[in-house]
Amino acid sequence: MNNEFRLTELPKWEKLIESLFGSELPLHREWSNYEDIIKILDTIGKNEAENHTFLPNGGGLDLSACTNSKEHDCIELNLDSTTHIVKPEKLVFQRFEDGDLEWAYFFLEADELKSSGVYEDLLYSEEELVELSPGEYIERHFWDTGHYNGDTLSQNARLVSRHLNGSFAIFSKASLYNANSSTYDGRHSKLKEKGFKNHIQEVVVNLNNN
Repeated sequence: MNNEFRLTELPKWEKLIESLFGSELPLHREWSNYEDIIKILDTIGKNEAENHTFLPNGGGLDLSACTNSKEHDCIELNLDSTTHIVKPEKLVFQRFEDGDLEWAYFFLEADELKSSGVYEDLLYSEEELVELSPGEYIERHFWDTGHYNGDTLSQNARLVSRHLNGSFAIFSKASLYNANSSTYDGRHSKLKEKGFKNHIQEVVVNLNNN
């Protein structure tokens, strides 16, 4: 990650955060209201400040939008043009008094979502599926063939990922956190909200002491 990208993007991230909270930035803020969560995440996704969203089981994608889902009590995250269905428990904003705003992040905690039943066994708390219609799912490999039961998949069919639990962390794409490839290990979800907060706090303290 070059310095020019950081110099361009980090002020945009700061401006985004200030636009959400005004001049008095909280250290911690939580939203549990469904519509509030959608509004905040959609604002982040559509803002000019580039973000990177770390997934529960590792890896990461860029959030571009958040909308209501046809599934009850669920939202849909548009991550690099792929649809991720999540039942949100709460959304958290966290910053650190002794840290720059590049270390401020948003933490989306997913509630338990019942499996679709398409797969007998799941290696992860996520299932990649083809949605034929709202709530009607089939195995992912049909997306690659383009056919199901002898018929061509409808134009309304789409590829989706359903997250049965876990957490997402959203940072500036220009942040040092995103620059560190080891953060793709899903640590934010394994540590959970408080553990991850403590982890980032330790990083900030170490940076300040060096």
